[in-house]
Amino acid sequence: MTASPEMSPPVSPVRPETPSPVPGAGSLPGGTAPGRGRATSPAGAAPDADDTAPAGSTTWTVELPPGLPLLSLNGREHWAVRARYTRTLKKAAWATALQAKIPRLERVSVVAEYQPPDRRHRDSDNPAASVKACIDGIVQAGVLPDDESPRYVESVTYRIGEPYPKGRLVLYLTEVSS
Repeated sequence: MTASPEMSPPVSPVRPETPSPVPGAGSLPGGTAPGRGRATSPAGAAPDADDTAPAGSTTWTVELPPGLPLLSLNGREHWAVRARYTRTLKKAAWATALQAKIPRLERVSVVAEYQPPDRRHRDSDNPAASVKACIDGIVQAGVLPDDESPRYVESVTYRIGEPYPKGRLVLYLTEVSS
């Protein structure tokens, strides 16, 4: 598969001990802002070390292209439409992981952040079906041996981030010691 120009290397290793560019970010439990359940990290920034990993572990950021159709736990689309969306998400995660040359990881903790196109209220766990398809794509890329939990995927945490044009899904994969 040939990656489109929009899929330029959006994945990069991020050291969690790097201070957050936002003063006071991560000061609330779970890294959310008061009232709306929004993340305090700016769009595209790695989650705070408190949210994801022990000091010294590496976090890989997988930013899917904006505007992809997402699956919802509340979705009632036709099975063929749902299958097409699943295939698109899996392929995008696969291509992004391959393009970024993420090394093989044995065990990870995943923080899935949906950055919506607007500020309407959303449930943080609604993109769970989309995240499942993305993790399947990351497994197909050879980054993880399987998506079996808790053997290879220790945990998956969902949150809503700051708005991003056209909306996008960002996965933070943090290495976890076995």
